[in-house]
Amino acid sequence: MMDSHEIDATGRRILDAAMEVFSLEGFTGATTDQIAAAAAASKQSIYRRFGDKKSLFAALMDDFLTRVRSEIIEVDVSGCTTARDAVQLLARQFAESILDHRVQRFRRLVIAEATRFPDLGMAYYRGAFEATLEGITRVLDGLVVRGLLRIDDTAQAANHLAGLMLWVPSNRIMMTGRLNSVDSDDIDRAVESGVTVFLSAYAEHAE
Repeated sequence: MMDSHEIDATGRRILDAAMEVFSLEGFTGATTDQIAAAAAASKQSIYRRFGDKKSLFAALMDDFLTRVRSEIIEVDVSGCTTARDAVQLLARQFAESILDHRVQRFRRLVIAEATRFPDLGMAYYRGAFEATLEGITRVLDGLVVRGLLRIDDTAQAANHLAGLMLWVPSNRIMMTGRLNSVDSDDIDRAVESGVTVFLSAYAEHAE
């Protein structure tokens, strides 16, 4: 079977189709026939590249985490001269990355199947959720060193910023099942209000 570094064009179509079908049908409802049809590939191509349905689901998880890790925010805030500019840049990229439709669809799929596949759920939690928070923490560490923020526990502050950005919009998507239930205006409001609250707690000087 292929690893995430050996995926050919057919394999990529299969994984993209698997995302679509699993997202709509769940693991139990999805069939390899549906995935093969959506990918314009044969069932033999799926079995040869990824194995059975469970192995395909695991491969989809591995591929998604590989792609997420490559996109985890490493925001360059070196050009920002104020805490507000830096945190706003960080918050904007974080919110847009996490509220990306592909990320939200996969997150919803993982949550739905976490009881059936707890190991995969934990892999997502560590590989996407925790890794993203670690990326935010590194940026906050740099801002503390520069004297723009005053934070004793940057890891905890990263959780606070994430909650301020995502509590409402992400849960709206999760609970309604509608990706279009959050638009750019919603993200703007989450960023603006979240940054203001965050800075009131952590800015070195009131802004």
